[in-house]
Amino acid sequence: MTNESPACYRVMAQPDGLFHISATCTHETCHFAVFPTEKRDEVDRHMRQHTARTGHAVFARTIQDTAAVVPADRAEQERRAEANTLEYRHLGDAAEDARADPGGTE
Repeated sequence: MTNESPACYRVMAQPDGLFHISATCTHETCHFAVFPTEKRDEVDRHMRQHTARTGHAVFARTIQDTAAVVPADRAEQERRAEANTLEYRHLGDAAEDARADPGGTE
């Protein structure tokens, strides 16, 4: 546990992370929904089809991505990345698993 200020960090989209999009019709008696998918075009197509069938034209969309919290200072971010690489070097191919779940508790 560190005592760093939250201002020492920034939140960014995980570069290789996936996003999911879903949609729900907002018409008061409608239960139409498009389940989360990585394919935005598919969600758009389902919404267009629903509007063509019902006239319902307003949807609530949810877009979920994967975020990473990194040091705000780029030099500190690079220093920590290098330290992390050195720390896990002895694990070889298992390093990715170790970084993803260092204590097995989360």
